[in-house]
Amino acid sequence: MKRTKHIVLDVINLTPETFIIRLDRMDFQFEPGQYVVIRIPDHKKGREYSIYSATTDEYLDFLVREIPAGEFSHYLRNLKPGSELDVEGPKGYFILDERTKKGHSALMVATGTGISPFHSYVKSYPGLNYRILHGVHFAEEAYGRETFDPGNYLLCTSRHEKGDFFGRVTQYLKENVVDIDIICYLCGNSDMIDEVTTILEEYGLPAENIRTEVFF
Repeated sequence: MKRTKHIVLDVINLTPETFIIRLDRMDFQFEPGQYVVIRIPDHKKGREYSIYSATTDEYLDFLVREIPAGEFSHYLRNLKPGSELDVEGPKGYFILDERTKKGHSALMVATGTGISPFHSYVKSYPGLNYRILHGVHFAEEAYGRETFDPGNYLLCTSRHEKGDFFGRVTQYLKENVVDIDIICYLCGNSDMIDEVTTILEEYGLPAENIRTEVFF
């Protein structure tokens, strides 16, 4: 697998737990929805991160949640501009269906930093016919909300009523029927993906219209 060296341009803090690490783009090519393995040079340690930036950006962005006991995410958060990281990839097949690229309606369901591939989709393909459900604990975790069309984005908050819907994405989907012809993209924790998949199947969506990426 191809591995390239990239320079840290910036570390952008979003919340006490979450940040964007921005690297120089070089000539790195990828499809929206793919991920990479970021490694510390000369070390074996590495972690997988979906690409947050667009194919048109001159840099590579990765949305990272700092884990309290996570040495790797703590290391990334404290890097200074000019530091060097190895990037292995791109990898993965969580890319847009050709029908979606041509305007077929899509539902994108994310929890937490699972919004990353959707952020890349929407920035890379202006004019998509999409709706996003983003499940977080608090409204402050609406990462990249300004990128999405306000009419196409719904924030589901489970611990505070400052979002658009108070409750989990699963509760919203139980209360709002989904068209069986829509193409669904699910990214986030495995429990959410399992529950949402079950709800969608009960509505009658065929398996080929449900695409998933387990984030953690």
